[in-house]
Amino acid sequence: MLPHPRLICAAAVLLSVALLPAGAQTEAEAARALAKIWQQHMRAPAEHAALVQAVQQMETQQATSPLLAVARGLGAWHAFNAGQTNTARLFLIPLLAADRADPIGAEARVFAQRWLTRLDREQVRAGLQQYYRDHVAYPATLSALGELAVTNRPPLADRFGREWKYELATMKRLTKLRAQRYNLTSVTLGDDSDLGAMLRRPYGAGLVLWRTTRFIGGDAGGAANVEFARNAEKMVLSEGAKQAGVALVYARVDPKGRDSMIIVTDGDYWWLFAR
Repeated sequence: MLPHPRLICAAAVLLSVALLPAGAQTEAEAARALAKIWQQHMRAPAEHAALVQAVQQMETQQATSPLLAVARGLGAWHAFNAGQTNTARLFLIPLLAADRADPIGAEARVFAQRWLTRLDREQVRAGLQQYYRDHVAYPATLSALGELAVTNRPPLADRFGREWKYELATMKRLTKLRAQRYNLTSVTLGDDSDLGAMLRRPYGAGLVLWRTTRFIGGDAGGAANVEFARNAEKMVLSEGAKQAGVALVYARVDPKGRDSMIIVTDGDYWWLFAR
């Protein structure tokens, strides 16, 4: 059974780089860099600025690695928490062009769409507040925001191409007052639409209880199926497969069980298991 991520030893994530061919060396170096970033995140999850800098360093050193998408997603979460919204955006935007044929790329694209949708929703809220200041009421539909200056007009659809779910809400006590409150969500994200609420959640809340129990198959340095367990629940995933809201995007195993890394995501967070 693999140890909990908090026990990760970055120096033991991969086989000796000198013994690997050039392509494998590149992947091994990227895995090493990502493992160090994950170790830093688990050791000091509140040191957001330092983690952002670590990801930026990986961007310069591992610019072509698919594993960089995982680091960028983690960096975006820390950037948001550090109040570095533009940096978070810069981490996320490249993920929209990730290779959909690659398990990491496919999930990275969805990851970016989800977090950028939350960021776009903040723009819509800002537009609604500007409209309210001019009219002392919120509009009946978002199309009214078209009267705002071009530079202030927010996107009228989320990053999945679906129009926002917007409706005026009635005040509980002052029922005669109209258009003083509203509800705004992404149809795709539903109750997970609010950026602030998502940032207040513990990182990886839906993933932390999962444990890896065994690898099934896989050659040295190659992909493998992985069995996961959460209490009495068990599931076996191959790269690119998803179950119970969890997608396995990367699985590399040393047959001797010494140097292994697997990466999963639930669309909002990345989680690494390594030894």
